Amino acid sequence: MQIMSDFVDIRVVSCEKEFTDAMNVRRQVFVDEQKISFDLEFDGNDFVATHIIAYYEAEPVGTVRLRYFKDFTKLERLCVIAPMRKTNISNLLIESCMMFSAEKGYEYIHALCKKELLNRWAEEKFFPIEGAPTVEQNGLTLVPIEKKMDLPDDYITSKTSPEILNLREGEWFEQLKIERSAVLDRAKQIAHFEKMTDKVRTLKLNLNAKPLNWHAPLKYDAIDIFHAR
Repeated sequence: MQIMSDFVDIRVVSCEKEFTDAMNVRRQVFVDEQKISFDLEFDGNDFVATHIIAYYEAEPVGTVRLRYFKDFTKLERLCVIAPMRKTNISNLLIESCMMFSAEKGYEYIHALCKKELLNRWAEEKFFPIEGAPTVEQNGLTLVPIEKKMDLPDDYITSKTSPEILNLREGEWFEQLKIERSAVLDRAKQIAHFEKMTDKVRTLKLNLNAKPLNWHAPLKYDAIDIFHAR
C-alpha cells in the first residue's frame, strides 16, 4: 500500500531505513519535544507492530504504529513533526491505517484520544468505547475510542490464495486492482480516473500549497484524459 502525491509519500515500513526514519520522527516529537521518557516511548512493541511512515519531499515527517489483537487493531504513536502539523498528513496516516486494517479483515480499529479532541475524532467516525476506562497520562485524560469499518469484498481470510498472502505487506491486492481496472474499456478508465483526480484535487497540503495530485495506477497516456474533456 502506497499513497503518493507530488508532496507526500505514505507507505508501510518495509526496510531498515524506513524503520529508522519512523523511530527518529517519534524521538523528535515525543522525546525531544514533548519530554516523554525514552523508555516509555520505545516500549518494545515496535518489533511486533506495523509502522506506516509519511515522507515529504523524501524527508520523513510523520508516522503511526498499528498493533493487532483478537478482533481489532490499535492505532497508536501517531505523530507529525512540528512544521507539518497544519497539513493533512495525520489524516492520510489514519486513513492508511484504516485501509490496511480493513484489508487484513479487521472490522474494528481502536485508538486513545485526548478528551478535548473527541469531537474531532467523531468526524472520522471514531467514538468512545462504552465501559472502557479512561487513562490519565502526562497530565492528559485519554479516552479509548473505536471505529467500525466496512470491509472490502476481498479482505484477507484463511482461504486467500497463498500467492497473495506471500506478497509484501499492504501490497496484497495491488496487482488485482490493476487487472480489474484493465478490463474496463478506455472510455470507462478515463471517466474513472477523472472522477478520482477531481476528488483528490480538493485536498490541500496546507492553506498556501497547491492541491495534491493523484497518480493513476495504470500505465497509459495521460494525454488521453485531457483529450476526453
